[in-house]
Formats: sequence, structure tokens, C-alpha cells
Amino acid sequence: TIQGNYRRMILQDRWYQSGAVQSVFNYFESGRNGNPIIAMPGGTGKSVVIALLIYRIFKMFPSQRVMMLTHDKRLIQQNANKLQEVWPVAPLGIYSAGLKSRDMILPIVFGGIQSVAKAIERTLADTTDYTPAHLKHFGHRDLIFIDECHLLSPNEETQYQYTIAKLREINPFIKVIGLSATPYRLKQGMLTDGGLFTDICFDITTMESFARLIAEGYLAPLTPYPTETSIDLSLIGLKNGEYDQNKANKVIDTEEIVFGA
Repeated sequence: TIQGNYRRMILQDRWYQSGAVQSVFNYFESGRNGNPIIAMPGGTGKSVVIALLIYRIFKMFPSQRVMMLTHDKRLIQQNANKLQEVWPVAPLGIYSAGLKSRDMILPIVFGGIQSVAKAIERTLADTTDYTPAHLKHFGHRDLIFIDECHLLSPNEETQYQYTIAKLREINPFIKVIGLSATPYRLKQGMLTDGGLFTDICFDITTMESFARLIAEGYLAPLTPYPTETSIDLSLIGLKNGEYDQNKANKVIDTEEIVFGA
């Protein structure tokens, strides 16, 4: 059963994953009204946290409508797969050109930000101010999860900001929950220093937390060694305060660097 699958996951989940889930409920139950961030190192299972959060939200509030947004089709698929493991009959759709899926109306939509932003822009061109909210692109949404939320720029002209603004026009009370291993941006500082996000509700990215995660076997201890191959970062420019991903791929994706030739 669904409940049985969830209980099995709960028995096997890690202390910090259940802590991250509970922190979101504690945050809103305490009366705070912002957009919180869950900060967890890479490899600690943010996809599990997203899945458990969504399942618990829908068990408590079945009428909720949720979106999970990120920038990479592999993360979309990974997060969707994890939710299906926790909740096999989840009303889940995927909106991603890279995954060749364009589900728009289901209560839970996992989407690529590029595809979602373009879909909203395209559908708004075909609707009017009198079109009912549920017929406008992704309709009413109560929650947005953003995986790798450090990629969200405070620049209002970005795809993330555009998407959130258009969804907020339908539901002014929509909330955004971010997840990241690095809750800060170059030229901005902490993501909570202005911009969309207001608080960090759960943080295991401190040195003490890293030490505990390594000691308990959840993270592998890393031993750095000098390499013969180096990367010239001067060839990679900045875009919206981050390294330009396309230029970075061209510099890094070489036979010498990938295969150690």
C-alpha cells in the first residue's frame, strides 16, 4: 500500500532527511511566512527530502498543487523517480522538453525551468485577462520547490523570476521552498540576503555537520591530491553571477581532462 511504502521509507530514511522534512512544517507552523531554504551537501539525498515532503503535504492537504523546478533534466528525472518510489500512485507529471514530456495540468508537476518559462509565455499569448486561472498554463499552484536554488538570480528578468511572478499572479500566497548545497551566490552573498528567499530552515552544511556525516558513513572522506592536469578558469566568463555553463562545458569537456590523457 502507499502507507506501507511510506512507512518503509521512514524506517530507512536518515536522521537528517526526516529532520529536513520536519523543519519545513515547523517553519510554517511557527507563524513565519517567508520562503525557506533547506541546505544539504551534495550526495545526502535531497531527492528523498523532496519526495517525503510532497507525500506528507498531500496526505495532510490533498487539494494542494505543487511544482518542482530545476535546471537539469537528469535532476528532474531523479526527483520524479524518487517520489514514485515513495508514492507509486502520485498524481505526477513532467514538463521538460529534454525528457519529451509536457504534462501541465496534474497536481504535481516536475519541470525544467527553461521549458516551463517558455510554456507560460506561449500560453499567455493565447489567453486573455478574463481566462479562468485554472486554464492559464499550469494553473493555480500552492508550492514551488526549487532544486539547486542557488541558481536563482535576484534579477527579475530571469526565467525563474518570470515563472514565479506569473504563478504568483494566479495565487498571491504561493510559497517557494529552495534546496541547495551552497545557499549563496557570487555578488549576492547568502541567498537570504535580499531576493526571494527569507530564511534557512535546515542546515547541515557546517563543518560540524560535515564531520558527523562523514563519521556516520553518509559522506565519503575526501583526500585531495595535486593533478597534472589544470583548468584555465580565465576562459570561462560569468553569467548572472555564476560561471557560464556552456563555456565551462567547452573548457572542461575535453579528452585530456575527462580521461586523463
